[in-house]
Amino acid sequence: MKKSVLLGILGLAAVAATSSYGQGYILMSNYASGATLLSYGANVPANGISGAIGSGALSSAWTVGLYFVGGTPSITDPAGTNIPLGPLALGTGNGSTVVIGAGNANGTPGYYDSTPFFNAGVASGSTITAEIVAYPTADLSYAAAGYRGHSAPFTIVTVPVTSTAPNLTGLNMPGTLLVGQVAAVPEPTTLALAGLGGLASLVALRRKQA
Repeated sequence: MKKSVLLGILGLAAVAATSSYGQGYILMSNYASGATLLSYGANVPANGISGAIGSGALSSAWTVGLYFVGGTPSITDPAGTNIPLGPLALGTGNGSTVVIGAGNANGTPGYYDSTPFFNAGVASGSTITAEIVAYPTADLSYAAAGYRGHSAPFTIVTVPVTSTAPNLTGLNMPGTLLVGQVAAVPEPTTLALAGLGGLASLVALRRKQA
């Protein structure tokens, strides 16, 4: 009885290991020769909330994440501050976010280098389409950030978790990622009041002309 239970446990472990090795991973990293560092614009605080206004490489106050989808759908979404377009979806879990300059990036501004691989949920050797995003860590998420930026979409091929040559996002991302300020969207009540004000002005003008 004990022997059969032990064999069952070992069998499950073997299945889990095989399943893990068959899955596709990427590495959230631009800390490599030739990779573009991430920067902030002239009107953005260095830490995304306050501090010195200027431009330069992102500091350790910023977090990098990604939106992605399996496959290579045609997506026209130039780099900017909007939420990445569908079918791209927020990546979550181990290795999906990393703080600028943390870990293996050795505190270098503008560079990130995650320790765990990110499991893209597809088979090893598959291609995914992704966008890298950056936002102030204090804002907790890209969607909630007042200053943020995302790259243009790019493709990257996944590798096994056992690979000694991980595929880095920073060597696949096109162009640059420049963080900017998110444009304020007027509240519906503000738009309504503005419309009423304009209507009242038009009525008054017509009365005056009459």
